[in-house]
Amino acid sequence: MSAQPLQGAGPLLARTLAFYRDHARLVLAVTLPIVAFVDIVLALGLGELTASVHRPIPSADGYLDLAASELVTIPLVTAILARLVVTNLRGGAPATARAVVLEGLDLFAPAFIAIVLFASGVLAGFFFFVIPGIYLAVSWYFVVQAVAVDGLRGVATVALSRTLVTGRWLHSAGIGVAYQLAVGIPSLLTAAAFGWLARAANSDAMVVLGNVLIDTLALPFVAIGATLYYLELRQRAGMPPPR
Repeated sequence: MSAQPLQGAGPLLARTLAFYRDHARLVLAVTLPIVAFVDIVLALGLGELTASVHRPIPSADGYLDLAASELVTIPLVTAILARLVVTNLRGGAPATARAVVLEGLDLFAPAFIAIVLFASGVLAGFFFFVIPGIYLAVSWYFVVQAVAVDGLRGVATVALSRTLVTGRWLHSAGIGVAYQLAVGIPSLLTAAAFGWLARAANSDAMVVLGNVLIDTLALPFVAIGATLYYLELRQRAGMPPPR
């Protein structure tokens, strides 16, 4: 196992931005259809595309939005982009959008199960005591990478993520905070702008459009960064290069 320290948030953010910039067309081409499909179908079902901004939003709608993002959009986008990162770093023929998406779709079912395990553990931790929930949110964060990069399934994804983060929990948490700040601040500004447009047009459809734009731009940045960090954790743990 290498004693070399993990790179800090600054260099990792720079690597993520460089990868995102170099593959922007491919990244956005595979992310936008997924985000738009999930967000727009859900918005249609909840009546958000035809609603005014003045209608009260039921709590159940917010929970459905969150569930769709956490259980469908995020694991699917993360699995697809994790494979893109691995394929790129491995070298060989450049990946195509079709090949990357098909590979990611094949991984969706195990990624979904891994996310359900992750979410169940984290929610249980928050329900009983807040601190265990925070601890598990960091320790188990890389379950989708364990599926997409290492081909693991079920509880094995949780076990590998926990193993890689053990001894590096604070560093991993700090990296996570850095990424959330990097995407969170621009996302809040964009959401505020679309909120103003929605009020001006008296249409919730503008909010939906803003959410599509935010997710399309922000989710890939986090997914790519998490995968690059995961690959570094694997290397520090002495694991062989991924397939």
